Amino acid sequence: MLGLVVLEALQFTFLSNKLGPYASPVVLYLTAVALCFAAYQALRHRPWPVLQPVAVRSRWWWPAALALGVGLLLCVPLLAARISGTHPQDYSDIIPALTVYCQRLLAGEVVHRPLTEDLGYFLEPGYLPGTWLPFVVPEYFRFDYRWMSSFVLLLGLLGYLVVVVRLRRAALVTLGLSALPLLFTYAVLLRRADIFSLTVEPLVVGYYLLLVAGVLLPSRPLFVGALLLCLLSRYSVVFWVPLYLGLLYVNESRRGAWTVAGLAAAGVVAFYIVPVLSHDWGLFMRVQKVYTTTTLGEWNHLNDNGLPMHLYNGIGLTNFFYEFAPGDMLARLGLAKVVHLAASLAVVGGAALVYWRQRLPRTHHRLYAVIALKLYLTTFYAFLQVPYAYLAVVGFFTSFYLVVLVVGPGAGSPTSKAVVG
Repeated sequence: MLGLVVLEALQFTFLSNKLGPYASPVVLYLTAVALCFAAYQALRHRPWPVLQPVAVRSRWWWPAALALGVGLLLCVPLLAARISGTHPQDYSDIIPALTVYCQRLLAGEVVHRPLTEDLGYFLEPGYLPGTWLPFVVPEYFRFDYRWMSSFVLLLGLLGYLVVVVRLRRAALVTLGLSALPLLFTYAVLLRRADIFSLTVEPLVVGYYLLLVAGVLLPSRPLFVGALLLCLLSRYSVVFWVPLYLGLLYVNESRRGAWTVAGLAAAGVVAFYIVPVLSHDWGLFMRVQKVYTTTTLGEWNHLNDNGLPMHLYNGIGLTNFFYEFAPGDMLARLGLAKVVHLAASLAVVGGAALVYWRQRLPRTHHRLYAVIALKLYLTTFYAFLQVPYAYLAVVGFFTSFYLVVLVVGPGAGSPTSKAVVG
């Protein structure tokens, strides 16, 4: 189990694309799928307790604090070097676009209108509020946006550490579990520093780490808040949400499931539908058309070997459609979109069917939801039309939660007494 996690992490960092542009993404995807099935087999019919809070001065905290301290000592100087020495904030178009949103909000202007006058080229306002709104803070206080995205990642890692500490395992086990995502962060800073220096994707990684923490603790306020942030930053999680709500509905309470659904829907309405779409109902579809145009541009963005740079990076499977699908470029892209949607829905539908057909007692629904989320994110980003590494990194961080699930709570601790949900 741990070996699969390490292998997956290495394939994303130090061993990236070492098997070639066709074998590498296949092996990477199959490794992630094998990890999910290994976790499922290990967790079948296993109970999951309500993880009780642990006092701040408890002996279970010091290994996590040690891992966090060492991790920060390793990562922060490297992060500072990457931010200050590698690229300025405006090296890519991501942060300049986010800056326009924040400046408009602080100036009391309409935020979601084309960015043409500010960037010098036509661009629809496609970023969702969960992606740009946190950066009002660094815009107002005048510090680098990338520090803000890294801070949100840190919050997500703290959520992960809270779950680990509440397992109440032996010190070495807690230390090892706590160190896993921090070591991976360090590896990413070493080998894929552009994720931190060119993008703000650590922000979204932090959201998903908090989301899974909300599932496992369990904490409804944390889960609903993190789910809302995920929904308002990327569309990717939207197909997994009905599966999770269905698991809650069947295993906990109908009221609880409807409450979570209602709160999430209310948040989307309050932060996106009313302030954005209600003023321009055609915006959503125009943004999708822009994405198609941008994708075609990336399919024509060639590397030194004359191949699309981001399709042959060893991360996703879209290069198979580019190389082997019939028809012109637009037809191949259309087929890739259809397969992407079908694969994403198949994972969710298949997960629901497998869960329902399990023999009683079923795998605990919260454990099952996390495994399904990992498999879903893996599939979603593997079949994405442009498999940017900075987007796919979200799924890799969720792998460490699977190790936490398999290790489970300490034997004989107050948290270990529970029944299968």
